[in-house]
Amino acid sequence: MKPGFFLLSFYFSVHMLFGQALQPIGQWRDHLPMRSIHSLALARNTLIAGTPFGYFLYTPSSKEINTFTKSDGLSDVGLRLISKDPNSERILVVYENANLDLMAGDQLRNITDLLKSNIQADKTINHVQWIGDDAFLATNFGIVVFNAQRVEIKDTYRPGNNGSSVIVNQTVLHKGLLYAATSEGLLKASFSSSSLADFRNWSNEEIVGSQDPIQRVVVWNDKLVAERNDSVFQKSDTQWNLLYASKKKITTIVVVNNQLYIGESAQNKGNFVVFETTSGVPKILESQYLTYPTAFVQMDNQIWAADFQNGIVELSNNGTAPIYPETPDGIALGEGHYADGLIFATAGQQIYSAVNNKRAAGIYKYDGNAWENFTSYTLAALDTINDLRSVVYYPYSGSIYAGSYEDGLLEITKDNKLNLFKQNSFLSSAINSNDSYRVGGLALDKDQQLWITNSGAQQGLVVKKKDGATKKFTIPFSYAGYALTKIIVDLDNRKWMISPNGDGVFCFDHGENIDQIGDDKWRQFKQGLGKGNLPSNQVTSLACDRNGFIWLGTDKGLAVVQCTEELFSGSCEAILPVVQQDNFAGRLLSEEIINDIKVDGADRKWIATSNGVWLLSADGQKVIGRFTEKNSVLLSDDVRSIVIHQKTGEVFFFTKNGICSFRGTATEPETIQKKPFVFPNPVPPGYAGTIAIRDLPENAWVRITELDGRLVYQTRSLGGQAIWNGKNYKGERASSGTYLIFVSNENNTQQLAGKIFFIK
Repeated sequence: MKPGFFLLSFYFSVHMLFGQALQPIGQWRDHLPMRSIHSLALARNTLIAGTPFGYFLYTPSSKEINTFTKSDGLSDVGLRLISKDPNSERILVVYENANLDLMAGDQLRNITDLLKSNIQADKTINHVQWIGDDAFLATNFGIVVFNAQRVEIKDTYRPGNNGSSVIVNQTVLHKGLLYAATSEGLLKASFSSSSLADFRNWSNEEIVGSQDPIQRVVVWNDKLVAERNDSVFQKSDTQWNLLYASKKKITTIVVVNNQLYIGESAQNKGNFVVFETTSGVPKILESQYLTYPTAFVQMDNQIWAADFQNGIVELSNNGTAPIYPETPDGIALGEGHYADGLIFATAGQQIYSAVNNKRAAGIYKYDGNAWENFTSYTLAALDTINDLRSVVYYPYSGSIYAGSYEDGLLEITKDNKLNLFKQNSFLSSAINSNDSYRVGGLALDKDQQLWITNSGAQQGLVVKKKDGATKKFTIPFSYAGYALTKIIVDLDNRKWMISPNGDGVFCFDHGENIDQIGDDKWRQFKQGLGKGNLPSNQVTSLACDRNGFIWLGTDKGLAVVQCTEELFSGSCEAILPVVQQDNFAGRLLSEEIINDIKVDGADRKWIATSNGVWLLSADGQKVIGRFTEKNSVLLSDDVRSIVIHQKTGEVFFFTKNGICSFRGTATEPETIQKKPFVFPNPVPPGYAGTIAIRDLPENAWVRITELDGRLVYQTRSLGGQAIWNGKNYKGERASSGTYLIFVSNENNTQQLAGKIFFIK
């Protein structure tokens, strides 16, 4: 059980306390696509919208939107549908893997019986039908009966031919018979039968001379209605008749207030066909925002539709914009970037689509409050650009640059105009593909010059200067396919770039004059003594820490280049850090493929792998933390990229299941004396979390005292942030009152920096 969880009560007890812009230290939150809705329900005058990544609540009276995902207490990711018991406040959350959450009152119960069962069949749940306290789950192998009162699986029916598994799309109870829309037609059995589990008690209901698969079945005006191959049939007495033949794809059939709503979609346009009576002429209900309708509800005089692309659409007011949270439109499988308080993410090889799996471009920007999306939804021209894998923000012009591993370099100006650098530009096509203009990585140097790895081209390194002029460089080493990916710039303005086909990493120093090649210096690091001493030639990631050391991730662990002053001499080689964990020491990550490395404000290293995330000490010799799906609410152990918001300490993880973030304890130190930011302040009653004191000088001493100067707590900042658990040295919670914050910098100059108001 998870007390304190459920819909409205949970939101007001937690989210309203801290707000959504900044979560407490040590807390998680998700940043998941919520635009694609597959199910819609009503509870307490609030709409509940189910999406593949979680659900959100929308209250029309206040226009408030609240999201709920794994970090808020849901047991899993990959939400398939949400179903509300029409006779109670119970809500069943169904996941793609057949995991279940039952929410009732202030409790959430996780039911893993079906998930963990040894059933050798596809367990996908397609529909939930409530009959009393029982939820009839239509699955891809049969019908599972879940009793919500006893919170247990009650029975399983396999009504298929000879008791075999059969795909059940939907069930309905009508006049004492349980009907199932299946891949073997419309099956039926007496609901009062003592053995519905016996396939011999089921028979096939022939519809207009056919037993073809049935997609949906509902009851309307006390008559059965079934869909087969985008045609809708109705049963009158014993006779089935064609009610409606759609020329489009039927996406849903819903009965609301004795009216039949048939959702349709074609060419990205959706509508509802509405039957008020059997004999009447149907009317068309549509909206400019409907593309692929999936559900329909009515509340008072307002009618709402769920759409696979456009969230909740109000059909009673066609001019109302679609409703969905300001979250990323897709998952981020590419690289991320932090600049000027902004987080950027790229979709990578594909953006999530509920309707199709078409690859599409996607860039997502987060300002700390909401996400702004640059996708084909918002910029139609992006529909022709694939595989956006790298991104940088260019403060000088306000432009966003994104690299496509197929379609060149994209610039989105601050007024949202698009410039594409591809053919007839400073980029070259790949030598083995004249139509492919591959940008492997992007980086800005200290002179605000944009560096581009033009993968597959003979001159694979390109710089776009501040004035717009460009220059190409030939890398003086042999490397397979001229392949290049990630690039970074170190503290000495040198460029480091990965050659992903087993050719290690290159370092380049263009000297004082970028246009003169006479002072250019190059170095290649590979596996083996005398060649750079990397643990593998397959370099996957790289980062520069606050000392100027270069950290390299490979498919066989970590390496670090510390001899940066002698970088271009043959004596400079990487070292392989030994990590201390518990009573053992060794190369902890030697068997891990390291996807990304990022450095926080305290110079600690965050390591992304396909087996979770490691947090290492500044010298890389100690494991400070480890995050996995099992010990945290990390969305997936497969973490592709990490971005750190250096001002707040929030660490963003780009996983195969979407973006989530964790508020860490370290921030970037301030070089200019500022008034510290304290959060939360005032500290509310009952708060047991960590109190953050931010915007401090590097390694500052922080003293917290009572008004009379008596010391309560003393600590040192991690980068530019200190943390306090709200207790004194005796482990006692601080009493209500005002506390003073004194900060001492490296010069041992102490000053009163702020106050904390504590409410016990």
